[in-house]
Amino acid sequence: MMKKGLICLMLFFAAGWIISGCGDKEPESTTPTVGATAIAPDTMVAKVNGKEINAAMLNQQLNVMMQQYAQQVPPDQLSKLKPMLRQQAVAALVNQELLLEEADKEGLTPSKEEVDAEIDKIIAQFPSREKFDAQLAQAGVTTDDLRSDLNRNLKIRMLIDKQIPEGGEVTDQEVETFYTENTEQFEQPEQVEASHILIKFGPEDTEEQKAEKREKLAEIKKQIDEGADFSELATANSDDVGSAAQGGDLGYFGRGRMIPAFEEVAFTLGTGEVSDIVETTFGYHLIKVTGHRDAGVVPLEEVKEQVTLYLNNQKQQKVIGEYIQKLRESAVIEYGQDFQPKAPPSMGQFPPAQPPK
Repeated sequence: MMKKGLICLMLFFAAGWIISGCGDKEPESTTPTVGATAIAPDTMVAKVNGKEINAAMLNQQLNVMMQQYAQQVPPDQLSKLKPMLRQQAVAALVNQELLLEEADKEGLTPSKEEVDAEIDKIIAQFPSREKFDAQLAQAGVTTDDLRSDLNRNLKIRMLIDKQIPEGGEVTDQEVETFYTENTEQFEQPEQVEASHILIKFGPEDTEEQKAEKREKLAEIKKQIDEGADFSELATANSDDVGSAAQGGDLGYFGRGRMIPAFEEVAFTLGTGEVSDIVETTFGYHLIKVTGHRDAGVVPLEEVKEQVTLYLNNQKQQKVIGEYIQKLRESAVIEYGQDFQPKAPPSMGQFPPAQPPK
């Protein structure tokens, strides 16, 4: 993983925005490319009111976004998404600079206590403070680096919060209307709740290396069979960073959401059962099923909170999008060669809200 990459990824999730540039330091990662041509890290990608965004910053942002998608998309599909993600990364960096500039104009500065609270949220994603400190050290990131990046993100959050009108929350009637008019969105297929432990392998691994990784997982399976806690072993050993922090928990999912080899095993296991080793394009897995839901329509009471959040996000996206569009219209934005937007860039700063389902 690139230097600072994991910390950027944590900021990505903690902030809830696709704007986390994680400072202006050049990352230790692969050289940025345009198509198949490598470009220098100091190549200009864009300028926002005279503030330059270079290829090193773009590559850092793109790595963060790809790390997020890597938890959901097989490697062969992820590579096909890279051009689209690169364009989104450029737009996100431009939007970030616009928002930071505006936040500075308004004198917005988070307090030490607010930054401390965000750090505590990130630490809570690790098994212990010692593991957190070790990860910082491994990534070559100091606490001051992390505080600086969080300070930037919080400035933007403060600015965005000022744009959201008070009293604009979604009403119960709006929630009920949405539910009634979109019943098909709440048709729930058969689902299982599962956790997993993943030991990754890649095309570069030899058969001997793959065998060693499989043996490692076999030893973990032996510990589980002897009574060891699955979630603790997932946190300590799984290469799926996103779920490992949650004890391997993947939540509920229906058919078609996971790759076939994984899904086939998950839907044949009973609640509480742990699979033998399962091989997928991601690597080797142990799967534990922790729950099961039959097909049917989910009652409003069970999804009311989710629908409310979705509708509130939709309202906020609209407000934020209009606000950023105004900032763009009054700004001087220049793009480097090969980095011009091919379509109007996404204005929203939050990951697009998905319809509740």
